[in-house]
Amino acid sequence: MEMFRVHAPGPYTTIQDLGRFGFQHMGVPSSGALDPMAHTAANLLVGNEPDGATLEIAFLGPLLEALGTADIALTGAQMTLRVNDRPAPQWASVRVQKGDRIQVGQAERGCRAYLAVSGGFDVTPEMGSRSTLVSAGLGGLEGRALKAGDLLPRGPGRLLARPRRLP
Repeated sequence: MEMFRVHAPGPYTTIQDLGRFGFQHMGVPSSGALDPMAHTAANLLVGNEPDGATLEIAFLGPLLEALGTADIALTGAQMTLRVNDRPAPQWASVRVQKGDRIQVGQAERGCRAYLAVSGGFDVTPEMGSRSTLVSAGLGGLEGRALKAGDLLPRGPGRLLARPRRLP
């Protein structure tokens, strides 16, 4: 199982999918990505289904280390993406290798960005969703925002045959 190590989480980075539905009558909000279009686009850029689990990044992104090979894509708010201190494009797939350091910078426009990885982030679904609902301690990674030292497993997705890009 390939993973990503969180070196710095950013102020509020959580795992999200398109939400959990059917539990509102029990007081559980649907949660999920605040920008479903950007979330879906990130997933499609790396070959995932639209509902794959992504990182929802608020204002300033994380510093991650790839512990295996994967395709990644960053969409949503305009934030810089750097792999090993080299600029990488948003709204495009980028191949990372074991040991690569992925840095998402501060938002220049907008406030939420989505980082998808091939196979999605493989956390246990709760009530049919991988989305983090911090107020209830539900979903994602222990129901909380990421913290330094976390290991994020990647699901069994295939690598892309060729890069993908959206205008």
